[in-house]
Amino acid sequence: MKFTVTFTFVAVALCALPQAFATVAFNVSPLNKNCGAGTTITCSGLTSGHSCKGNFSPNQAKIVVTTAQGNCHVSLYPQANQGGGVAQRLNTDTSGTCVETNVASWASYGVYCD
Repeated sequence: MKFTVTFTFVAVALCALPQAFATVAFNVSPLNKNCGAGTTITCSGLTSGHSCKGNFSPNQAKIVVTTAQGNCHVSLYPQANQGGGVAQRLNTDTSGTCVETNVASWASYGVYCD
């Protein structure tokens, strides 16, 4: 009986812990600007199964992840509203590394956390 009471207490205590929220920030630039010299987008309060999405205007060709928390990634799309399939996927461990495309440009993004 004592084991059951202790186990129940631990289970209730773990369920009461707040869910971790992730913050991901990245800077995007068009072809005519240096990497990191464009617009910074911040997605905060992300939890597992939730996302942060948007469109770029104008289209962008360079990205650098500036703030990242585990188990998240940034997907870049060739069409607005996350259309056209994922053109580029960046895991958040690429923080600080400039990624650019010479072939096309990105019209929208999605940040997803596992």
